[in-house]
Amino acid sequence: MKFIDLFAGLGGFHLALRRLGHQCVFACEKDEKLRALYEQNFNFEPEGDITTVEMKDIPPHDILCAGFPCQPFSKATPTEKRKGFDYPEKGNLFDYVIKILKAKTPRYFILENVQNLKKHDNEKTWETIKETLKDAGYYVKETCLSPHQFKVPQIRRRMFIVGDRDGPPHLPPEPIPCVERDLKRILKQKILDKNPPDAQPLTDRQMKCLDVWQEFLGLLPKDTKLPSAPIWSMDFGANYPLDGTLHT
Repeated sequence: MKFIDLFAGLGGFHLALRRLGHQCVFACEKDEKLRALYEQNFNFEPEGDITTVEMKDIPPHDILCAGFPCQPFSKATPTEKRKGFDYPEKGNLFDYVIKILKAKTPRYFILENVQNLKKHDNEKTWETIKETLKDAGYYVKETCLSPHQFKVPQIRRRMFIVGDRDGPPHLPPEPIPCVERDLKRILKQKILDKNPPDAQPLTDRQMKCLDVWQEFLGLLPKDTKLPSAPIWSMDFGANYPLDGTLHT
């Protein structure tokens, strides 16, 4: 089947579908450096900004793939800027996906975004997206998946939205077994090189940071459970009051 790759990035959709025997007939990516890497990886030159692409230049296709920008919905975006469809420049790009679906009517679509999309604005954003896709003529299903569920040593949960014009789409069976956290097995499978040729020693500063962290861990009571939540990038270098009211 033929597919198009919108907001293509480095080409994750392209790689997966090409391995399954499908053919890319159109791609677009606004970032110039990513376009260059995409062309280098796949010998296929993407178009630029989707807002400048004319509908007549998008060829017929069977599958539309789009990892539309996640900043309007992501937890990594500061709350005051997490405005969904009202996010400056990027919040309305989903509209272009809908326009293409209506104009070109591919049988399938696969969309990808952050897991938080489903909860954004008390789930109102997701309900709007789902109903808009249904109005475009598709049966819609969604699921959240992470690479570690497919034997890849990374936890990165993403929301996948799939659609089919002819009937309810199929999703992977639940539950998907998780890969065991076994470093020796990972090394044995050659996911990581034991002795990479370009390996470099840790700097003195890096070693000091590790020593400080290890010392901190050693001071904690044995039954202490470390928080699993990440430190968001907007907190790097931030200053917070030690007393008084903290507004979040």
